[in-house]
Amino acid sequence: MKYRLLSWLCCPGCRSEDLRLETISVRTIPVSQGHFEREEAPPGVDLARGEEQEIVEGALHCGGCAEVFPIRGGIPRMMLSDSEPGPPSLHQKTRLDTARPEWEENFQDLASPLEAKDFLGKLVLDAGCGFGRHTFFAARYGAEVVGIDSSENGVEAAYLNTSHLVRAHIVQADVYRPPFREATFDLTYSFGVLHHLDRPLEAFKILGEMIRPGGRLSLWVYGPRQGASLTVNKALRGVTTEMSPEALEELSGAIARGLRLFSHTPYRFLRHVPVAHSVVSHLPIHDHHQWPFDVVVADIYDRLRTPVHHWFKSEELEQLFTDDGYADVMVTRRVRNNETFRATGIRR
Repeated sequence: MKYRLLSWLCCPGCRSEDLRLETISVRTIPVSQGHFEREEAPPGVDLARGEEQEIVEGALHCGGCAEVFPIRGGIPRMMLSDSEPGPPSLHQKTRLDTARPEWEENFQDLASPLEAKDFLGKLVLDAGCGFGRHTFFAARYGAEVVGIDSSENGVEAAYLNTSHLVRAHIVQADVYRPPFREATFDLTYSFGVLHHLDRPLEAFKILGEMIRPGGRLSLWVYGPRQGASLTVNKALRGVTTEMSPEALEELSGAIARGLRLFSHTPYRFLRHVPVAHSVVSHLPIHDHHQWPFDVVVADIYDRLRTPVHHWFKSEELEQLFTDDGYADVMVTRRVRNNETFRATGIRR
């Protein structure tokens, strides 16, 4: 945990900003003047030495309610005792290969209409960061990014994938009770999260409270499923959400092998053939042909482990933003085998 993170945190329970830091061990990471826009170095940074101290083990003690939040492995664990942690993820094994362009292309696709320049110099919240794939690129584009997730092995994977970035922070936290002061962030995005929540509208409002006036909220969510797609989704998730991790991993591998053989490979070889393209572009999850096999398995595992509680319609998203007072609302349809939507608006 970097010391400057304290200036944005508060207790997720009583909302007190009086958090007292206990430090047990630290590590030193290299930094340079170019990492910071202001002349005065933030807490924990020694620009003369080109070093920043990061807390590896310690705790945050709330002066308001006496709650104690441990810092383990460089990550503040800001979960209240009655908060439900997120499910385990196979992506704990996934390491970002930034030499592969598809990682960045995926982030740009989900973030659209935002561009790289829209992140520069912004304080950003990645709500539901998973293993850190989006946190990484937002920070590389020049934002100061705080990624949160309720899954323990999710945030640990995210930390491993982003801890070398000076402007990235990872926090284990509950999206319903985020440990941040109101009106803190210039931009908050949440990609692929709200449809998994049992109270998505409540989470939407809470995320909005973290954004300063003039800041932006961006979402990517699942659109409605119909016919065979809806039937298969319900049937699979009705069984797999209760499977043991070992059984689900085995099933996910079998599904991934089937997709590689009957969807990914035909699409890869025939997508540029004029007549064949119209056929192979309808194959299930064909766009995952670009990912390494273990990433495909992990994506399937996570989809089957986590139930979908809400499918969003375009007009519903637009109404959600406008009713909550957002300006410049834009909802765009994204089709990758199944309909999904990107939505964004500016907080008044």
